[in-house]
Amino acid sequence: NYTGVIFGHEISYDKTKDEIFIKEENYYDKNGKQSIKDPKELKAYILNIYKTIMLRGIKGTYVYVCDVELRAYLAQFIETFSTEVKPLIIDLNPIIPFTNAVPLYDLKVAAGNFSEVQIVDHSDFDWVRVPKGIKASEELFACKVVGESMNKVIQNDSICLFRKYKGGARNGKIVLVEHTSFNESDFGSGYTIKEYQSVKNHSEEGDWTHESIVLNPLSTDAKYESIELKADELEDFKVIGVFECVICS
Repeated sequence: NYTGVIFGHEISYDKTKDEIFIKEENYYDKNGKQSIKDPKELKAYILNIYKTIMLRGIKGTYVYVCDVELRAYLAQFIETFSTEVKPLIIDLNPIIPFTNAVPLYDLKVAAGNFSEVQIVDHSDFDWVRVPKGIKASEELFACKVVGESMNKVIQNDSICLFRKYKGGARNGKIVLVEHTSFNESDFGSGYTIKEYQSVKNHSEEGDWTHESIVLNPLSTDAKYESIELKADELEDFKVIGVFECVICS
């Protein structure tokens, strides 16, 4: 695939005449030196050898030139190769979906108020490795959190891991929630992440309904206020996932 050619001390370059020439005293190939007496013929013979070898490489040729003048001349036409050794990185832990990695959705969750309306394509996503100690599964997913309203726990622009919400107690948990004012989800939704608290109405029969849901910030910045959703605003409200941890920030 590749050839490596060393131009020896027998070949040089004359800047004054602007031509390559042969230093016969440095040429030791008996086949050429003994049989060829004409300097022009010897030069053609030697150049043909170099040319033949340089054209053997299918993908490319590396050249090293001993003579300083010839090296400077050829450097005008041949890209300089760095001798810096670059480390060979071999991934010994390739991404294996739902074994050591989970979907990373193209979703920017607002750590503030609800985000701008977004449509999440669940068929188009990248994969991100889960931290050590956490077992990947189809119940987990990741997305990016943007903003400062949760910076006691989640820094701005962090990729976070969530567990899909399947039901159960939510009070006091950090949750990823979706809200839309449209009847059709195809129009998109807004998303935010907050600490969840609910206020319930209990009936004499033992039943209960949500009076309101309060989404509390966990921020060092006092300007962030809780978001309160009244009962009539909860029809378009949905808990998507429960916060597990920050993957990277």
